[in-house]
Formats: sequence, structure tokens, C-alpha cells
Amino acid sequence: MTQQGVAARRVTLDPAVFAVAAGALFGLLLWRNPVTFGRVVYERGDFAANSIITADAKHFELLVGNYSRLGFHHPGPAFFYVQAFGEWLLHDLLGVVPTPWNGQWVALLALNSVLLGLALAVIHSWTASRAATALCGAAGILYFATQPAILASAWMPDLYVAPFLLLLIAAASVAAGRVAHLPVLALASGLLIHGHVSFLLFVPVIAGAAVAAALRTGRREAFREVRTAVAVAAAVCGLFALPIVLNLLLHWPGEFARYFAYNGGGGGGVGPADIARYMLSFYASPTPLAAVIATLLFAAAAALTRHLPAGPPRRFLTAGVCAAAVATLLFAVYVTRGVDDLRFTYVGQFSRAVPLLLLWIAVAAAATSPAVRRLPALAAVWAGRPVAAWLVAAVVIGALGVGSGAPAMRRLPEHVPDMPAVMAILDRYTAGSPVVLDVQQEAWPALTALVVHGERMGPRVCTRDPRWEFMVTERYICTADDLAAGRELRLTPLPPAGATVITPWTTPS
Repeated sequence: MTQQGVAARRVTLDPAVFAVAAGALFGLLLWRNPVTFGRVVYERGDFAANSIITADAKHFELLVGNYSRLGFHHPGPAFFYVQAFGEWLLHDLLGVVPTPWNGQWVALLALNSVLLGLALAVIHSWTASRAATALCGAAGILYFATQPAILASAWMPDLYVAPFLLLLIAAASVAAGRVAHLPVLALASGLLIHGHVSFLLFVPVIAGAAVAAALRTGRREAFREVRTAVAVAAAVCGLFALPIVLNLLLHWPGEFARYFAYNGGGGGGVGPADIARYMLSFYASPTPLAAVIATLLFAAAAALTRHLPAGPPRRFLTAGVCAAAVATLLFAVYVTRGVDDLRFTYVGQFSRAVPLLLLWIAVAAAATSPAVRRLPALAAVWAGRPVAAWLVAAVVIGALGVGSGAPAMRRLPEHVPDMPAVMAILDRYTAGSPVVLDVQQEAWPALTALVVHGERMGPRVCTRDPRWEFMVTERYICTADDLAAGRELRLTPLPPAGATVITPWTTPS
């Protein structure tokens, strides 16, 4: 092989590693969630609210992201174009899933699998060890098996974990000198910024620091080799920027005026101990155990990396430890200034990527360390390569076995099984006229469900209160024609005494 071929192989992501990693995880998620293809899901709550704007994405009309409880939309629609593609392909075109939501769900499972597959492929490009990459994959499955149901979830806070992990790994790779991995960094950055306004803090700092480190330490030859990657990264950034820019031009000043007007005031009335407890809660519970685990993970990752011989693996893993430290510091800033109520643990869900990053660094460093391989307990194993390969395979199969039975790998979205019966009752009651809803605050999950399934099954459902526009969009705020022709109903968890109940709202499964 020529020197140029060796250089290309050194920076290129191995498609076989990516395919095996992403495919194995996707297969595991489908295995644990057979309901994606076999059970009818009539979504409600946040999932139905997301379906409302996914319908716009199917027509390439969506320019904003998911709603915020604070009354605005997050910056971009990327996740909903993924959901729209899944709905169109699997439900509308192929008909292999029973409802539109099932198609959206499968697409999100595939997205998580692809992002984690890319992360493992980046690790492999530095370690050049499929054994180390396989062990990282096994550690990742075991990690997610002990967490809340993140990978199988379609809830937006859970969807940020995989791209945030990829952001940190890609940033470490770029900072260590692999400018060719800029497109991966751009992909993770774009998804995060589209997903939640808080990443307007994390992404510029982490990605910017990575690029600055690459510019400072990179060689001219390296930059010439990756000109194509730089162009691709610019194209990816442009694609993610397009809907945000269009929304600004068409609806100036777009959502950004609301972003600037909002002052989260995180940490108000609480002290450093409360903030530390909040941050550590994403490592474990109770707090003392979480503090021990966080300390051990940082110490193990740093110590094992430090004892590696000089070379690419050490450079990359060192950058990974730094990325984890920077992410932790930024998270502390965010919790202090941006989280308005520390009871809302979902706001920091994405930070669960940091412990996994540290675990992967420790595993990769141990698996590639000559000193570790010379330990008496492991020397005989690594001396016989076939034995080592079988041992790694056994660990991976064992992890897949744990994952295939782990409750955390299974998640059914909130849904209402008897939604067709509910819509049929409303249709008879209104004789096909619009349903004009007065909505009690606590009944909002039913509002989004009725709106979505009214669009799919009829009759039209709208609300007279324009304050719900941020959740159901302007399209489902009642017009003058709706108010003139429609029948009014009150949506409430508990009907007042003497009220006529048109249809009860059964407990969702």
C-alpha cells in the first residue's frame, strides 16, 4: 500500500465497523420493541404535538423545531424531517407499520443507531482495533441497559443523548488532528442546535474549541488531504442553517426574539450543593454514590490514557477526556443560568452522554494498552489471538443478551388505544362539523391527540384559545368559520357536576 493509501485509511471511517455497530443496535432495538410493527399506536401529549408539525415536514413546509413549555419553538426541524421520512416510507409507501406514528418511531430508532454507529466508527479510526471498538460497543449496550429508556424513546429530551455523545467524540477527533471528521462534527452540531435552544451554548464552544485546536496543531499536508471533508462539512452546516435562515427571513425575527427575551434564571434560590446534586443525578443515585462514580470514571479515563504510549490513540483519548471536562463545565454553567427549575431533570438528560464517553475512553485505553495486555491475568489471553477474539466475541454476545432483556431498551409512547371510538363519537355528536374546544390546562395531552387524530379520521378539532398556538400551530386555532359552524365542547380531566359527558377519556396505556 502506498503512503497516500495508508494516510487515507488512517482517517477514513471503516464502513464495515459502522454498518455492524449501527445494524446490531438497530436490530436490538427492533427486537426489544416488536410493537413498532405489530401494535397500533394512537399518540397523545408531546408525541401528538410532534406529529402535528411532522405533517408539515412531510410537505417540506416546516421551518421550526418542537415546542417549548415556555411558549416558543426550538431552532430547527431536523428531527421531524427524520420522523416524516419514516412515516412516509414505512406507513404511506410500504404499509409495513399500522399507523403513521409507528413509522416515525422506527425512523428515530434508526437515527439513534446511526449516530452511535458513527461514534464507534470514529473510535475505531483512532485505535485501529476492532476488539477495542467491539468492547466499547458492549460497554455502551450495558450502560444504556442501566439507564432510563433512552435509545428506544421518541421523547425529545431522550433524543439529544446520542447526538451529544457524537458531538463530544467528533470534537475530540477533530481536536486531535482529524479534520477529515469535520462532517461528523457538523452533523452532530446541526442536530443538537435544531433540537434545543440550550445547544446554542454547548455546540459553538465545543465545536469551536475543536476546530481551533486542529488549526493550531494541524499540518498543511493534513489540511490538503481533507479539503473535500471541509467542503462537505460546510454543506452540512448550510443544510442545517437553511430552515433557520428561511424562518428568519419569512417571519422576522423568527423565534430568536423569544430566545433573547427568555431569561431562564436557573439556580434561582438554590446553592452550589443543589446544582451539584442535579448534575450528579445523571450519573447515579443517591448523590454520594454518583460522586464516587463520576470521580472514578474521570480518574480511570485520564489515568489509562496517560499510560498509553505516544501516538494517535493517546492523542485522541486525551482530547476525549478534555471534551468530557469541557462539557461538564458548560453543563454547570447551563444548570446555573439556564434551568429555571431543578425539579425538571429531563432538561439535563443529554448529559448522560458524558459518563458513557468516559467509560468508552477507559475501555478503549485499556484494550489498546501494552501495559494492560502484559498483566499476568491477560498476557496468556492476548498471546493467543484466537482466544482473545473469542473472548471479545463472548463479551459482545453477553452484552447483547443483557440488552435483549433489559427493560430500558423498551419503550412504548403514550397513546390512547380507543382513539377511533372517541373520534367516531365526536363525529356523530357534531354531525361532521368542527369540534371547538375550550381546554383546561391539565387536559393538554388530550388536546394534541384530538387534533392529530381529527386530522386523520375526522372531524376537524380546533381550540378557540390562541394561547395554544405554540403547541398545536395556527392551523388548529379555530377560525371564524369554525366558531360559526362548529359545536363547542369543554376538554377537562374531571367534568363539573351536572355536565353532560360526550365521551370519557380513558386512561392511556
